[in-house]
Amino acid sequence: MHALASNKAFLLIGWLVWLLSAPAYATEIKQAQISLRGDRYVLSADIDYQLSETAKEALQNGVPLFWSVHVKVAQQRTILWAKTLLDTSIRYRLQYHALLNMYRVVIAQPGSQITTEKSGDSHNFSTLSAALDSMANLRNLPLLDKSDIKPEKQYFVQIKAQFERDALPLPLRPIAYTNPQWYLSSDWTVWSLLSVPNTQGKP
Repeated sequence: MHALASNKAFLLIGWLVWLLSAPAYATEIKQAQISLRGDRYVLSADIDYQLSETAKEALQNGVPLFWSVHVKVAQQRTILWAKTLLDTSIRYRLQYHALLNMYRVVIAQPGSQITTEKSGDSHNFSTLSAALDSMANLRNLPLLDKSDIKPEKQYFVQIKAQFERDALPLPLRPIAYTNPQWYLSSDWTVWSLLSVPNTQGKP
């Protein structure tokens, strides 16, 4: 019995060492900034999407990959928790079509869903790098009106590119939660509404 417990502990430690030492393929928020266009604040960001060999292989075999770019704006409060003023997301679907030998990116804007191949804004690309580049540039996403911001208050913005492991085919999901090659999300990038961003948080 003692030997069995020791073997289980050894296997657990080995799995943790493998997990921590495995290469990371996380997406990265390279740059993010807020600007004022007319009377409305907008967000622009550059995102570097990274795919592991496992994810590329699944993509080549027809498995669609989904990311959601989450954006939040909150008002800092000294007594209570932060007050969320905006919580929105843009969803991306990336898929390879073997018969056509092309990659397709479908984009669902905030408030909409990718329910079919034709839903959302669809674009075709001849290479994977071109498809990922099309997802990399987020430009002028509307956030809040200038009148919503009170000069005496403090506000912060958060952005994260979340890889949707739950959107994978059912047989792949248990593997995706234990194999680091499926850890394809970015960290949260957090910054003051009117300052330079910095990255923090968990993938």
